[in-house]
Amino acid sequence: MELDNRPPSAEFTAARNVRIVSELGNMCSVFAAGETRRIPKALFNAALVAGLIPEGPLEISTPVKKPSQAVIVSDGLNEACKKLIVRGVPEDFTVSGYPRAASVRKLVDFDFTAADMRTAFEEAMHEVNGDGNNSTEHSEPSIGVTE
Repeated sequence: MELDNRPPSAEFTAARNVRIVSELGNMCSVFAAGETRRIPKALFNAALVAGLIPEGPLEISTPVKKPSQAVIVSDGLNEACKKLIVRGVPEDFTVSGYPRAASVRKLVDFDFTAADMRTAFEEAMHEVNGDGNNSTEHSEPSIGVTE
């Protein structure tokens, strides 16, 4: 348990008479059997070692950040396109080379637009080919002709 995730103080109950001292030795607290007291987090470890019972959670819950729908769609389509590319079944692709929407829908469980799919497919192609360019636009270097 990390100290940073702990509240500044918490209530503990003692089952027996006990004296606790912080790890640095600069704080202490005395409990009588059955007594409940609020102590600072510097004494939490000593309280737990001495067998005191916390009256509540000793960690502050941090909210889990859920990715946005746009990120879920983008990442999901990218993975689906990579699977189709690696699998290499011609029926999964249109004449123009992009994946068929029906083939992608078999791999994802969310709605997407054709533009989302094309962008994800182009990024997936770069990743699968290992060309190191994750952007969806490529420009060929110009070759200068000198006389």
